[in-house]
Amino acid sequence: MPTKRVSGKGVRSHPGVQIAEAPLGSLLLQAVRAHAALAASLLTDLGLVAPQEVVLLYLQDHGRTPQAELVRFLGRDRSTVTATLQAMERGQLIVRTPSETDQRAMDVGLTEAGHALCPRVRAAWAELERLAFGRLSPTQHEQLTTGLTAVRDAARAHNEEKDTLP
Repeated sequence: MPTKRVSGKGVRSHPGVQIAEAPLGSLLLQAVRAHAALAASLLTDLGLVAPQEVVLLYLQDHGRTPQAELVRFLGRDRSTVTATLQAMERGQLIVRTPSETDQRAMDVGLTEAGHALCPRVRAAWAELERLAFGRLSPTQHEQLTTGLTAVRDAARAHNEEKDTLP
């Protein structure tokens, strides 16, 4: 199937790869990529890129946080998270300060501008939810929630098991 232009913005939609040995996994990957592309377009309107919006919401929910905790939460390497936080700091959304308890560590907190942006981020996520899942019936929504939770939990359990092996 050929690539096609969508919405006149030069955005390209592609069906992805259908992997016969992993039909659900390949479909899930296509869904995740389409969802991420839609999220990116909504975040652009806020002047953000992923995962900046998640950092803002995490800090709003948890308050001032050690940078190492954000690395764990995001599941990304330290240098990638540092680059994300530096960009957010330049945008005056967060402030990083030396930890009061560990001289080697940095704590991260929201600025007034970061706090002020959080309601708009939550509204963008609500719009993403509506656009991506609004066509599902209540039964489909419940089944998808149950299925994705099981997939997530199985993957986490496998990863945790792998991490504990000698």
